[in-house]
Amino acid sequence: MNYFNLFQIPQKFNIDKNKLINNFYELQKKYHPDNCDKNHLNENKKILISIQINKGFNILKNKFTRANHLLEINKKKYKIKEKYIFNKKKTLIEKFQLYEEIQKIKNQSNSFTKINIFIKNIKIKLNLYFLEFNKKIKEKKINSADQVYGHICFIYKILKKAQNLKNTLTNE
Repeated sequence: MNYFNLFQIPQKFNIDKNKLINNFYELQKKYHPDNCDKNHLNENKKILISIQINKGFNILKNKFTRANHLLEINKKKYKIKEKYIFNKKKTLIEKFQLYEEIQKIKNQSNSFTKINIFIKNIKIKLNLYFLEFNKKIKEKKINSADQVYGHICFIYKILKKAQNLKNTLTNE
């Protein structure tokens, strides 16, 4: 299902979140099982539609899941079947370097300050990848967008690992 169509918002990465929220409430008013006695839909159909509305809202409100949904739609539209495979050597080196940096920070006396700086830098990197993703989608370069999304997923995992370390340091 194309959730951009469901919520009647343009099929692009940067969306109007207020419009998404407003359309979500309008759809729920219309189709929620508790509210739509006027419609001639049976109870099961009402529940299924409401579930789709909730699922679509959760996908579109989150930039990671929205990016993935946008890729899926465009891959179908342009009949792209292959999945991007990372340049394994380059990716592994980057991955090891970032994990190594987290390990080094973990063992330093000022680790809390350093992990905050690391997290800030990773968030900047992530935002740059999202900007690049948006550009590739606008240009309809779906394979390139898929490559960038792969990097986004990788950097997001690094971010989560760093945030876990921060939480551990906070609790010590």
